[in-house]
Amino acid sequence: MSESKPVDVLFLSQEEAIEAGLLDMESCVDTMEYVFELYNEGRVLMGNPGHNMHGHVTSFPGNLSHSEGFEEGPDRRFSAMPAYVGGDIHKMGIKWYGSNVNNPSKRGLPRSLHTIVLNDPNSGEPLLFMDGQVASAMRTGAMAGLGARQIQGDRASTATIIGPGVVGQTSALALDAALGSLETVRIYHPEQRKAEAFETEMEDDIDADIAPTSSLEDAVSGADVTVAAATAAPPPKIEGSWLKDDSLVIPLGDLRASLDAFDEDRIFCDVRQNTLEFAEDLGWQIFNAVGAAVDYSIGLDLDRSDLRALHEVVGGEGTAPTEGTSIFYSPGLPMEDVSWTSRVYETAADEGLGQSLRMFSEPYFSKPY
Repeated sequence: MSESKPVDVLFLSQEEAIEAGLLDMESCVDTMEYVFELYNEGRVLMGNPGHNMHGHVTSFPGNLSHSEGFEEGPDRRFSAMPAYVGGDIHKMGIKWYGSNVNNPSKRGLPRSLHTIVLNDPNSGEPLLFMDGQVASAMRTGAMAGLGARQIQGDRASTATIIGPGVVGQTSALALDAALGSLETVRIYHPEQRKAEAFETEMEDDIDADIAPTSSLEDAVSGADVTVAAATAAPPPKIEGSWLKDDSLVIPLGDLRASLDAFDEDRIFCDVRQNTLEFAEDLGWQIFNAVGAAVDYSIGLDLDRSDLRALHEVVGGEGTAPTEGTSIFYSPGLPMEDVSWTSRVYETAADEGLGQSLRMFSEPYFSKPY
């Protein structure tokens, strides 16, 4: 039996993680592309069954017999999202978060509160503990950038962001980083001042011109890429007649849109089972639409295999044309969080950032022989 050693974990504050490159959107988009290549090669594990799931979700108040003190409403849930990512990342990790849509107005807190832990995949030893707010926002936006790069590519010169919040901001950063042809980002909010506040906040961070508008039709009509990043209820509604024949819609928030507005062979997703899991459990109207198409042939008559998976496109297996009226479902996967925070961890460790915290010098309980 080898001699026991102490177990230390690196704690990174949000500020230290940012110093370690957490806000490098170009690198984040490239990392998302890399992890989808790894997934396509069979070098990623996520939750059971099938090792491809978003995670375990516990919704409140659920079927509690005593639910006093628990609010009902959208985004009232906790989720544990584990993943192993191979390649040169080679880390096990988990994102754990609680979400309550009333947090900003009632508590002065973000809607979702995230923590991320990385572990050595062989020993199980914890390596990193960090806040996951910024990391989660970055990888969510980065997926819009990756989807737009893979599906629209250099055909995209105009993008629309529906919603100027956090995910709207990171989506704009990602589209600007991923699309070399991008010239204009339209930002929509029904209150013009909020769209204009987005322009003031973001104009120094992206190269594309920013065009604020309070007209949803003006925002979407003629856009090459439209990202729905709004969280308000009811969700925004877009008409199929507004969409260009060659355009892409990415719902990162809920959206009302008829699925028959899109070409039946241009329904993209990150991982098929992940999208269909969300269609069954999340309750978003735009996900209900794809679930209804697969399960009941409503809107479109789709088989599960008709969904075009991004990992196959990235991996070179999905070679069918991408021109057309498309939608890309990317509800989020734990491999994205693990891969991006692993890159940040590597930089932090190299540069001596963060605080090393000792969990124990030697285990209190051990076998007495």
